[in-house]
Amino acid sequence: MSKFIKRIITLSLAALLVMGMGVTAFAAEPTSSKLPEWLPEDAPEPDPNSEVSIVYFYINENGETVVYDPETDPIPYSTAYGDAGTAAIYWVNKSQIYWGVTSYTGGIMVFSGDVTVSTGGYYPIVDVEFDGSASGNIMDVTTKKGSNKATLTGAMIDAKGVSLTAPDVSSTLYVN
Repeated sequence: MSKFIKRIITLSLAALLVMGMGVTAFAAEPTSSKLPEWLPEDAPEPDPNSEVSIVYFYINENGETVVYDPETDPIPYSTAYGDAGTAAIYWVNKSQIYWGVTSYTGGIMVFSGDVTVSTGGYYPIVDVEFDGSASGNIMDVTTKKGSNKATLTGAMIDAKGVSLTAPDVSSTLYVN
């Protein structure tokens, strides 16, 4: 993808987020205790004191992000975009967080967002281009004794300018 198109997509995404015209995002509870199969084979193992949080979502006919449980809820394929994707996050250890997103809409997508930590940490994720899924590490995270929460938020935009806001997904790590 040319730098010009990437810049247009990035600016469009930023404008949608700033103006509040992006679709509504919903916080969701974790839906699994194991790693999603779409993560790369070399994805690090989660800390035993961390939960693996995975959220499944689609975009309905009103352009809203809807969270669902694939084991109990059927996906209504009459929606505008059908099955949009998943978002996941977990702690690798007390100073490292792993995150991932997928999109089933097909074609190149650009993801921008951030990971925030309850201790005040803010880690931007900017212009990650992918076709299918993207993931990465957040290193040198500061934690405290007790409960620590990390939250992934963000939005994806495709080459046609369609914006998908991924639901917030959070993971907790307990540090002794």
